[in-house]
Amino acid sequence: MSPISLVRPVRRPRTVLFFLAAAGLLATGVAGSAVATDPYVGGQAATRVSQLVPNAAGPAFERAAQAGRSLGLPTAARRTVERVDDLRAAVTFDEVTDLDAKGRPSAVLRFGTDGRLVAAVRLGWEPGRGRPLASDIDATTAALGFARAAGIEPADAAVARDDGASGWSVAWDRFIDGVPVPGDGVRVQLWRDGSFHSLSRAEHELSARPATLLEASVAQATVTRLLDTWIPAERRADVRIDGVTLAWMASNDTFEPDRPDAPSAVRHLAWVVQVRSEGPFAEVLRGVDVSIDAADGSVLGGDVLR
Repeated sequence: MSPISLVRPVRRPRTVLFFLAAAGLLATGVAGSAVATDPYVGGQAATRVSQLVPNAAGPAFERAAQAGRSLGLPTAARRTVERVDDLRAAVTFDEVTDLDAKGRPSAVLRFGTDGRLVAAVRLGWEPGRGRPLASDIDATTAALGFARAAGIEPADAAVARDDGASGWSVAWDRFIDGVPVPGDGVRVQLWRDGSFHSLSRAEHELSARPATLLEASVAQATVTRLLDTWIPAERRADVRIDGVTLAWMASNDTFEPDRPDAPSAVRHLAWVVQVRSEGPFAEVLRGVDVSIDAADGSVLGGDVLR
């Protein structure tokens, strides 16, 4: 799971085909840019922010006050709230900012439109507020306590990481029948003394699981044909398939620029074929991950490893 961040999103890098073409490593042409009717188009603002009307702001403030007490956040002198539409992620949330007596932000909390807490971060650190954490077990126990205090019961196994002077990070990644949903799950960050720093959770909608699962070998064969098409024969030996795994993935425009610029909100069960490069090719791309729909064998999209 990626590090917790309350920074609002910006446009991700262009497609892998762009990088290949720019380096003269693409054997075929690149499709045109995304159509103007896409829900989100690169270059546009990634978020739309509006003020909540008073009868909606009140409940948001109450939720923030309750969550703040549960997590041990400083008592706010006053609060502000905004409704944020994240166009790229296709989600909407209410962002409450706690302010101290001098008007300085002390915490930020985000709630889904269903009222559930989806993220919280304490701004600034006061030493001596928690119990020092000496081990993975201590960190996991403390993080689980904060998650439960916020009304969240993490599933699956926790992974604790010592981040040195920054404290500890504990993550519960989301799995469905043993298959990961990348980016989904719960994460809690703690200061070195065990006090609360931040929390986030993500849970995307999933498509129906295919009645019949495509064989991994079919996905590999599909990607092999794509590589034969994309890469000139004299460079083809520098690129190989390094593995294939199942995961719940979003479709995106990495290989088809005519698709919407933002990844789809719904995750599909896919074979993720890992492609790695060496030699001159690796100077442009270390590799790509290609997602093949495990239901029908279509190309869902992928990720660039630079």
